[in-house]
Amino acid sequence: MITTLILGCLLQKPQVPDVLWQKTILNMPAKSKTALFYQGPVEPIEPPALSPKRFGISKIQWEFPWLRDGYTLYAGSTAQRSFQVFGQENKGESVGHVTQMLLRLWDLNYNRLGFVHSPTYNQGLVQVYLCFGGKAGGEQLFDVQQGMNTTTHRFVDVKVNTIYIYDIASFTDPIEMAREIAHEYGHATLPPIGGFKQPEEWSDGYLGEKLYLKWLRDGLVNGTIVSEDVLGATKEGLDKWLTANYDPVLEKAATTQPTVATLTDPSAVGMNQFIGMALEVDTIFGDSVFARSIKMTGSTEAKDYPAAAVLAVEEPDEITLNIPPNLVAKPIWIPLGTGKLKGAPWLKRDPNGWVQILPKGTPISISNIH
Repeated sequence: MITTLILGCLLQKPQVPDVLWQKTILNMPAKSKTALFYQGPVEPIEPPALSPKRFGISKIQWEFPWLRDGYTLYAGSTAQRSFQVFGQENKGESVGHVTQMLLRLWDLNYNRLGFVHSPTYNQGLVQVYLCFGGKAGGEQLFDVQQGMNTTTHRFVDVKVNTIYIYDIASFTDPIEMAREIAHEYGHATLPPIGGFKQPEEWSDGYLGEKLYLKWLRDGLVNGTIVSEDVLGATKEGLDKWLTANYDPVLEKAATTQPTVATLTDPSAVGMNQFIGMALEVDTIFGDSVFARSIKMTGSTEAKDYPAAAVLAVEEPDEITLNIPPNLVAKPIWIPLGTGKLKGAPWLKRDPNGWVQILPKGTPISISNIH
């Protein structure tokens, strides 16, 4: 699945002296328009990298002696360093394995949604810190650290996009570790929809973990990735997780009429309604419509998503709906707008362009050609 090379040449990197490096190239499908690889020194770096975040009363920056750089390449571009993953330890090449999963997540964002890392933060670099200490879990922060201006050769403040995974040794279940990384990467890269109080303020983390683990599971099924791309998680393990955490959220939202009252509920009810609607749009209408709906929301408020979904559905001339088996023969709400529905009558219509339909397993499509 991967090719690992020990590089005899010595590479110059900031805060990394001349040392022996290794490079790992990820296998890609034959017609892939992207390439992925990571590399890093085979020994700890000296001096260790320091975390942008300062910890404790003394505001100490934690030290990270292990480093892997993750590079992405797509048609018409040069290799871009998209990740720097730092570790306080590197048992079994754990830092490299996390970098490998992050590269796969970048590839999903790019190929399925057309998203790349925001250049606002250190030229599109996402920095990940795998911490030995802290309370088990993760955290994503937009932060500032000092960097060298290559023109003036002076230190300047640089905006950075950072992820911290704490108590790394406690993650013995690959599903849970993959979920944590997917969650924080969602915070780092998906458009923010927030204003919630429970289970947390922003929904992009929970949306990310559900979206990415579903896509990674599908990749295992169709053979575009292997288990080591998901930290050793298996299709069976992901199926179990998705049955418990993905399917119920999608089904509940699909069978519930979207209302401002529900979507402005600051509890998990409101967040799950938004996330379920987003998953429904991606599942039924496809990645391109879903990506457009997220981009067209125009705010960070979930109440604006239903209208954005309608606008996104109205763009293509024709859309064939992909109704998942767990929604067949159940009355569900879908965005329609001004389109003409074929293959299923609508039962109810709200003034915002959503309609309730009863799919019965026959092909359903929407035509926007009038």
